[in-house]
Amino acid sequence: MHRRIGLVMFGLILMLTISSVSPDPVAARTRVAVFVHGAGGGGWEWNAWAPEFRKAGWICVHPDLEPSPKGIAATQFDDYLRQVENWSRLHQPSKLALIGASMGGVLALKASETLHPDAMVLVNSVGPAGIGSRKVKTWPAVIEWSKGTLKETQDSMPDGDTESIFFAFKHWRDESGAVLAAISKGVRVTRPTCPLLVILGDQDTDVPNSVGVEMAKRYLADLKVYKGMSHVGPLLGTRAAQVALDTSEWLNSHVR
Repeated sequence: MHRRIGLVMFGLILMLTISSVSPDPVAARTRVAVFVHGAGGGGWEWNAWAPEFRKAGWICVHPDLEPSPKGIAATQFDDYLRQVENWSRLHQPSKLALIGASMGGVLALKASETLHPDAMVLVNSVGPAGIGSRKVKTWPAVIEWSKGTLKETQDSMPDGDTESIFFAFKHWRDESGAVLAAISKGVRVTRPTCPLLVILGDQDTDVPNSVGVEMAKRYLADLKVYKGMSHVGPLLGTRAAQVALDTSEWLNSHVR
């Protein structure tokens, strides 16, 4: 009887020892990819990317950036920045990747100063202060992109299919002129020290490819240029899923 009790106790001690050194399955799952969308868009811009990242083992976070409680006209760059920071801390990630497109790229760069991500991806990103030539542009208080025409969406998505074009057309939203004015003037960022991938579409007519090339050189980043892709093509074009797969593979090769 005593021997049996001793064996049971030994088994319990062994189980506790094994559990104390085995990887925590919850911690192992907290690799979080935070996606930051572009101006006038929403978290839906990443619908083609999220499935590929989930298959690659990442928790995907891609909400809409919300306007200030005072309204879209009163929304400032820092209002968006605080949201990106909060999204990233919400899941207490063991590994964090920041991924930003267009306006979301410079938001990701600025957020990296406090979040210290393990890797970053910039997709046709606008440049921060000191990158590229800069012409300050005047914007209305509210940019009414929600009232754009279907033709304007078609023109902006030459590499999109009919379904994606109609979906985007119905989901564009108004944007804060103050946020775009601040970006136009130049947002100062600290050079990121984590692995960085810069993705460009060579048919981008919104942000010159030279901006991304300069960022890649300045930040010692990897550079991937996709032929025949527009400004929104890497996210909304017919090859968006392939770009997402390529990116998730790059990410997994740099974040262990």
